[in-house]
Amino acid sequence: MKQIVLVLGTGLNERGWAKDFSQFGRVTLIQLGLMEHVEIWENQARVFSGSEIKTARIRRWDEALLGLVSFFRTWQMVWRHSKGTKIDLVVTGFYSSAFAVELLRRFGKVRQTTFFLTDYLPPAGSLLVRFHRRLTGWLVRLATQWADEAWSLSPRIPAMAANPRRFIVPMHINANPLPTTKREEIGYIGNPSHDHALDILFEICKKHSFRLNLIGDSPYLQSIKHLAPADTRFHGLLNDEEKIGAVFANCFCGYAIYRNVSPSSYSYYGFPSKTLYCFASNVPVVITQVAFFNENFEKRGVGRVVEPTPEAIEAAILQLKANYATYSQAIDRFRTEWNAGAEAFHRERMSVLLNE
Repeated sequence: MKQIVLVLGTGLNERGWAKDFSQFGRVTLIQLGLMEHVEIWENQARVFSGSEIKTARIRRWDEALLGLVSFFRTWQMVWRHSKGTKIDLVVTGFYSSAFAVELLRRFGKVRQTTFFLTDYLPPAGSLLVRFHRRLTGWLVRLATQWADEAWSLSPRIPAMAANPRRFIVPMHINANPLPTTKREEIGYIGNPSHDHALDILFEICKKHSFRLNLIGDSPYLQSIKHLAPADTRFHGLLNDEEKIGAVFANCFCGYAIYRNVSPSSYSYYGFPSKTLYCFASNVPVVITQVAFFNENFEKRGVGRVVEPTPEAIEAAILQLKANYATYSQAIDRFRTEWNAGAEAFHRERMSVLLNE
């Protein structure tokens, strides 16, 4: 059986990848970032699931040390969970993990590698921040160059040009069981910041008595928590798709507003990952025109793209509520077509990478 290892973060349906890839071999999913977690998949079934360890505090040190912590954790965890066998393919989503895997390859432990580009942080801000982003940007480019293939979430990420074998990868969208109850709530998932305009959402929910669900946490959220409607549900950090799906099953609208829609925003280069959770539960999304992927919302009828103003956001949310059934049907069609493309991509790339 082929041995595949995925060293990724959280929030991009990594379990969906593990399930799909397990058609081609035994998959070990190692998740790093805000939490650390390991799963093993075989024949599209999960055969092992470890505990979830929150690592937000360690992550700050990791960023300050240019990924040194995740470099050693990747080395240790890949070695431990591969059980002495040679690994046929490793997909990594961090430059530090990519360097650890490249070192393992030079020791003969790994055969093929793919680097997964998820975002780009433009060099903006203070002098120290600009220097850090330029340095990490160079490291990302180096990791991209050394990999056998580069997969990118968006054609806007500059580093993908460093590898001649580069591809835009479609992310798999899950399909959760749908409830028969009427949907009356709004859902948000992410790492809350001022750019996400939660203060506007708070006022809209108060005005219309919409119950709000917030999944995620950050110092910024804690600083504005007192402004939220009294009945807001704060779910904290969640990495369990079933629990996340249970929250969104009650929602008629997903909230993915970004105030900054210019190329100076990291969101311009990435992918609105929170929408994967929304679409999995047939929740249409109100979003701003920032990422390349966002052109699909109006074109496919799965949400509304608006200006980041209170009036435009409120009108779009009310429209989603009034026409929920139409949007839900559109999401069903979009998900079927999109996943067919994702599965075709996986088959094509696996046939190459596992047989070279």
